Amino acid sequence: MAKVKHYVLDEIVEDDFSLIAIHCTCEGYLLAFLLNSSCQSKFVRSKKSKDQPKKNFPFESYEWIDPIKGIEIRLFSNRCLILQNDPQKGTRLFDLPETKELYLVKDLKDADYILKINSGIEANVLIEKMEAIEEISYSFLPDQSVSCLDFSLNLD
Repeated sequence: MAKVKHYVLDEIVEDDFSLIAIHCTCEGYLLAFLLNSSCQSKFVRSKKSKDQPKKNFPFESYEWIDPIKGIEIRLFSNRCLILQNDPQKGTRLFDLPETKELYLVKDLKDADYILKINSGIEANVLIEKMEAIEEISYSFLPDQSVSCLDFSLNLD
C-alpha cells in the first residue's frame, strides 16, 4: 500500500523591509567603504555576486549580515551599462559600441544605489548617519506604497 503524504501550506508572510535611495557619484566599493567608516557597518561584497557571471546579475551588490544582532542589509547598484557589441560589424576607428542602460528599480531611475533593510536598523537612523558622508549627495526613503515599486530580488 502506497503511503500518502499530506502537506499543509502555512500562511506566506510578505517581507517587511525598508528601502533607502542613495544619490552618489562614487563606485560601489567606495560607497561600501564609506558606509563602513561612517555608520559602523560591515558591508562586504555579496558572495553570490562574486560567483555568478556578470550576465546573470550585472548589478553590484554588498551585504551586511549579522545573525547575532539580527542585522540583514543589502546594498545594490541601481543602474548598469551593458555593452552590446555586434561581432559582425567591422571595428573601425570611429565605431562606438552600443550601450543599454538597465535599472534595478525603474521608478527610482535617479538613484544610483538602493539600500534594502530587512531587519536590525531603522532606516531613519541610517539616513542621519549617511548625512556625514560628503560623497553622498542625498538619500531618502522612497514611497513603497506605490504598486509599481517592486523590489523582490531572490539573492537571499
